[in-house]
Amino acid sequence: MKNIASIFLLIALFAIPFATIVNAQDTETQTVELGTTTGDYTLETQVDDNTTRATNKYFDLTLSEGLQSPLDKSITYTLTIVPHVDSSKTQIIWDSSSTIKITPKHKEFVSVTKDGEFTYKATIKPTLGGTYNINATVISWQYDTNYTNTVNNSLELSNGLVSQPITPEYTILVVIQILVILGISGLAIWGGIELSKKFIKKTKVWLTPPR
Repeated sequence: MKNIASIFLLIALFAIPFATIVNAQDTETQTVELGTTTGDYTLETQVDDNTTRATNKYFDLTLSEGLQSPLDKSITYTLTIVPHVDSSKTQIIWDSSSTIKITPKHKEFVSVTKDGEFTYKATIKPTLGGTYNINATVISWQYDTNYTNTVNNSLELSNGLVSQPITPEYTILVVIQILVILGISGLAIWGGIELSKKFIKKTKVWLTPPR
């Protein structure tokens, strides 16, 4: 019995350090994995009704919906990039539904520097009402890898292609447009009346027989 007890005691003495080493290795491995996952994580926040921000360890992106034109219903979007890496070859990709026409106001590839702030614009022209996502993706093309981040903004359009909710600025633009149209119409009517008077006067003179 004493021999058996001694054997179990020896096994226990060897097992405790081994278990400690294994646990330490497992803990170290888990820490590395968590660190890698956290580094690539993107946090997206809604700043307000028109602005969305997405941040990760490569880029901070802010996408804002601007004023809508009452004439052609186009909307200007602004993308602000704060890079956390230097990138001489940075690609900006705008994307949405096939019913949304996007016209970037910048080159597809740009150069950005770490901790700077860079602003780029695109014109969005809808053709159908509904709810859409306007996406902007920024890719840093490096020698042996690439870094990326994406931000998206929800756009809700009425059947009349008006962005919802309607902003006071858009209402003001509509009022100005109506006033301009009324002004032009008024001038056209006034001009038509004046021309008619002159024409009638000349016609009377022409029809009056000589004395």
